Amino acid sequence: MSRPKLRKIDTAKRKRERKETQEELQKRTSMFLDVPEECCTCSTKFDKKSKEMADTWHVVVFEERKVIRLSCPSCWEQVQLLTEEKNAK
Repeated sequence: MSRPKLRKIDTAKRKRERKETQEELQKRTSMFLDVPEECCTCSTKFDKKSKEMADTWHVVVFEERKVIRLSCPSCWEQVQLLTEEKNAK
C-alpha cells in the first residue's frame, strides 16, 4: 500500500491559501482606491498628500454595504459623542 506524498499535498494547500489571501488583499486594497476626497459630513477637502491629515482623519469601511466614510477630526468627535449618547440610553 502506497502512501500519498505529504509534501505534494502541503504544497497544494499552501498554494490555495496563498491565492485566497492574495485575492482578499486585492479586494481590500481596491476599496481604499475609492476613498472619498472630502469629509462625508461637512465636505471639508481631504489632501491625500498631507501626512497630518492621513494621521488625524478617520476612515470607516462598511464591507457588507461596500461603503467608505471619511471623517475629519471635528466631525469624528461629534460622531463619537452621538454614539456614546445612543449607547447610554
